[in-house]
Amino acid sequence: MLIFESSSMHDTLARARRFARSSGTVLISGESGTGKELLAQYLHDNSPRASRACVRVNCAAFHDGLAESELFGHEQGAFTGASRRHDGFLHAAGDGTLFLDEIGELPLPTQAKLLRVLEAQEYLRVGSTEVQRMNARIIAATNRDLRKEVAAGRFREDLFHRLDVLSLRLAPLRERTEDIPVLVNHFLKLFGQENETPVTAVSDALMPSLMNFEWPGNVRQLRNVIHRACVESETNTICRLDFGVGSELRIAPQTSVSGIATAELPGGYQNMPLEDIERFVILSRIERCRGNKTEAAAELGVTARTLRNKLARWNELEKAS
Repeated sequence: MLIFESSSMHDTLARARRFARSSGTVLISGESGTGKELLAQYLHDNSPRASRACVRVNCAAFHDGLAESELFGHEQGAFTGASRRHDGFLHAAGDGTLFLDEIGELPLPTQAKLLRVLEAQEYLRVGSTEVQRMNARIIAATNRDLRKEVAAGRFREDLFHRLDVLSLRLAPLRERTEDIPVLVNHFLKLFGQENETPVTAVSDALMPSLMNFEWPGNVRQLRNVIHRACVESETNTICRLDFGVGSELRIAPQTSVSGIATAELPGGYQNMPLEDIERFVILSRIERCRGNKTEAAAELGVTARTLRNKLARWNELEKAS
């Protein structure tokens, strides 16, 4: 995934650059796969702390009872299995940045201690009475609605307000479809050179489908789909078939008010029979592919055999006439 200055991201990145100059806590919200970790890195890279450590912590990965030890550290003998002192993530961050991803997963007892850290800028290792100073800048992220979590008693309200000093929201990909062609081109460059046949484009027929899809997994899902398509493609152009049977890509047809699938045709096609439209599209695509029928079939999303059968039938009809 990547952070780029698209029209939809312009305001978010402008705010992020302003926030980067501050030491205030930042809360990043957004659905899974929208790029929250990348935005946190962007904040760090544009801050006065850029040359220092940026420590990433996945709060959802903490095992029961170990969250405090992982964050704040522990002394030797503090609990069974603590064979040596452990400094913890806060110490590792130093005077850089500590990124707490999936903050909504943090256990309630640890939330209380984190609140104390944010308020007093100090903490204790588990099993220690020696106060440690906290100099790191905190950036937190969540894919949950923390206000609802507060209402449900799963997240401390005081901690929420302490984290929500500066807030950024990353919109889901379905709300910024104009970014999809830019993202697709980036991923094609990223993955296209991995195959013997470099993939450089998607077919004209496919891009509207990519832009109409809702992408529940957001940018991460789009990245994975393009990666897989680049690996599976046998031509330099990705077509619908390259996603394979069973792919999560499911394109819903556009519907009219009556519920009947519709599509606007260019004016010259409005009164043409369906078969004539199909023939025109196929012959135009073959011409664009410089006579390469295999490549044309791939772009059109049909097998080469299907294309040959259609051409043979049209030749027979011309001879018969």
